[in-house]
Amino acid sequence: MTIRKTLSGLSLIAFVAVMLISSCKQESNPQPLEPISLVQPDSPITRHFGGDSFTVEIKFTTDRPINWILGQVNVDTLIDSTNYTPVYQDTFFFQNLTTLNPRQNLYTYTGTYHVADTLPPFSVIYFKASFQAGSSTFETGQNYPAGIVYQYKEFKVNIR
Repeated sequence: MTIRKTLSGLSLIAFVAVMLISSCKQESNPQPLEPISLVQPDSPITRHFGGDSFTVEIKFTTDRPINWILGQVNVDTLIDSTNYTPVYQDTFFFQNLTTLNPRQNLYTYTGTYHVADTLPPFSVIYFKASFQAGSSTFETGQNYPAGIVYQYKEFKVNIR
């Protein structure tokens, strides 16, 4: 009787240990979990010096085929930018994705941004990544809902 209790106790401890170890294992899901995921830089607010270059990697995903992706930039050289509203007049990248066959609902953009070495310290570079996906009409054989979807995400770089 005591051997049976000991074996059942050890099996319970082993089961709990296996469950704890498997729950601590990180998932390696390469798919983005939001419509626009910022991979690099790894934070929505980063710091660089004038003259630096850094990689920008952004993952786009939606339930409809992506029509285009757009990256815009706005530079703020004011010292007090607490009430600054970026207007995004400069284009960093634009890619039309309607020419892909078959159309894709996942896309990864990778590029390099060069910070101007003439920017004074404490400037801020604002980035806005956006996309349009879908169609306003429903066609035969279409396996996604009709309608056009827009998404955007902003991040910034502080110049030191």
